[in-house]
Amino acid sequence: MSSSKNFRLVWLYFAYYWIIFGIGAYFGQYLPDAWRPTASMVLFGIMMISLFVRGFNRSGPIISHIYAILIGLVSFGLLESFINDFGPGVFYRIVLLGILVFVFFGIIGYFFLKDITHWGKYLFIALLILIFTSLMSFFIDLPYLHLGITIVGLVLYILFTMYDFNRMKNKKFSEREMGFNLFINLLIIIKRMLRLYRYMNKNR
Repeated sequence: MSSSKNFRLVWLYFAYYWIIFGIGAYFGQYLPDAWRPTASMVLFGIMMISLFVRGFNRSGPIISHIYAILIGLVSFGLLESFINDFGPGVFYRIVLLGILVFVFFGIIGYFFLKDITHWGKYLFIALLILIFTSLMSFFIDLPYLHLGITIVGLVLYILFTMYDFNRMKNKKFSEREMGFNLFINLLIIIKRMLRLYRYMNKNR
């Protein structure tokens, strides 16, 4: 019963952070374009602090709310531009595909892999490399670099999804942190798939 209650709390937090994200995305339509870079920088700063400062918990009660609202604010532009370019039908199909990918690899991580909780350190290193490469891409314009970053980011967060579901299986998690992590995993998977679709259709 205790384990079942813990899992319910995880999914309640997961749904809750999507609601907070939705609120942020709604207000994102009112965010002036001049403020979007600042919001993105604050979001990036929170992420970097959470990676390198011991004791800083990105999934903590206050920071997680700020993070979810900010990522909603800065995501509105991507979501709006994608719908304007390709239509709501394509948008919702890709969102559904992202959810199916999330569920499929989550099932693999939970039911078919025994214990991959040691993957954490390797995924962390891969995330740092991805962040560093993404920063370089702003200053170095190499052919297919953005495509490579998008694909690697998609694969990385699929692996994070498997890892987090496996942590739940092996009871190595806290409810809020896991709900927040799963929210981030699904969101990044969807956003990377949207970017990948845009790239493939713009380069036909």
